[in-house]
Amino acid sequence: MQAPDSARQVAIRLVLACLALLALFIGGHFLLRWIMLHTGLTLGAVRPGVKVYRIVPLYVYWHPRFKTGLLIALAVLAAFLGWTRHGCPRPTRARYVIAALMLWQLAIAAAVALIDGGPRKLWEPYDIHRRSDYIGAVERIASPRQFLRDYARLMPELPLHCRHHPPGGPLFLWCVAQLLAPGPKAAALATLLVASLTVPAVYLLAREALDELPARLATCLFLLAPNVVCYSATCMDAVFMAPLVWTLCLLWKARARWPFVYGAAAGVTGGLAALMTFSASFVALWSLVMLLMAAIADRPRLANTLRAVCAAAATAAVFYLLLYAWSGYNLLEVLHSAFEGQAGVMKGRGHNSPRQSAYFAVTNMVAFFFFAGLPLAVLWFRQLARELRGATASRGRWLTLSFALTLLLVDLAPLYTLETERIWIFLVPLLAIGAAAGIPRDEQRSPPFDLATTALLLLAGQTVVMEVLLDMVW
Repeated sequence: MQAPDSARQVAIRLVLACLALLALFIGGHFLLRWIMLHTGLTLGAVRPGVKVYRIVPLYVYWHPRFKTGLLIALAVLAAFLGWTRHGCPRPTRARYVIAALMLWQLAIAAAVALIDGGPRKLWEPYDIHRRSDYIGAVERIASPRQFLRDYARLMPELPLHCRHHPPGGPLFLWCVAQLLAPGPKAAALATLLVASLTVPAVYLLAREALDELPARLATCLFLLAPNVVCYSATCMDAVFMAPLVWTLCLLWKARARWPFVYGAAAGVTGGLAALMTFSASFVALWSLVMLLMAAIADRPRLANTLRAVCAAAATAAVFYLLLYAWSGYNLLEVLHSAFEGQAGVMKGRGHNSPRQSAYFAVTNMVAFFFFAGLPLAVLWFRQLARELRGATASRGRWLTLSFALTLLLVDLAPLYTLETERIWIFLVPLLAIGAAAGIPRDEQRSPPFDLATTALLLLAGQTVVMEVLLDMVW
């Protein structure tokens, strides 16, 4: 077991590394702001405004406020940190841990949302963004079947976000209106509940890649990631996260056993994810990267990986063929309309220039890692360096390496134009698992002491500070 003094030194180095990254981010913000103001550079929706200026490269505003809701958030976070033991829930049966963590996820996301100004902040984004967000399209749905059939034709007439995304978002909110109640309050409640369904997938994926105790730690790290907390109550990207993370989990489990069963299940969840967001393409690319890595360096897993990927692809294809037969929904037509809508938005902003692509390649990563949490970024990059050097026998090595390569490929491709702090929220579990894999632990008793606790405290602190000082829009 690591000596206490050594553990404290490692924890101190984590704090110093986070402060260094924060300083780099602040310096980079002012440099990028100067470039944008003096050269006319625009980066998607993150650009100089007339009265306000976003915290580039983040799609957020500087808006400090100190409300009584801050006390509630601090109390909930303190209770959660007290509930964990050295960065991990107290030993009990796994299913009870999962249920408890789901409840904690609901409580933390709701409590932090109150910092903005009370309970109304839980549903206010759905109310004020009706003209641009998915909820504004719900009134256009006479029936799901008809909406799916006509979606490609309707896209130019729908709210802004619907013009660039599949129909799953409006259909989800329509179902909420039918099952619960119409309006922003029911939509916010449903968002919270569906986002909490991600927790079991994170835990199961982490347990498959690592072990029981680090899996619990990874799930705790995920729960406190700033973008997970800040967007789980008010943003549809939290809804999209659930089927995406379940697809990642099922595909990874299929490498070890029952590849056709888990692969087929992944095809269903992946099909649902692709009905909600085109970011499901990440999972397809990740599957190919997994196959490549298995073929090169993890041959015992190659056969199961190939079976799982084929089963998932076949099941997803059947899913969309049945959807087409029932409603006439054509994924290719919708994809074409989405590209046309995106091109119209980006027209005149020079987004096809090599200069702009280079800026996006850097700023997409900065926005994602900063909002996912500085401690997660530090711990994950440290573990990635170890895996690349082959200096660790971590069970999660291939998960970390396949994620890193896929993220790099997606970042270099001209697919995303910032706002990755919320769009890539479904990738935070992979960060948390990599970070947990890099935290040393006593295999006989419990996870590590100082480093895990410090990481959780830093994540909670960053989340609160950002919610107090910034306006996340959603």
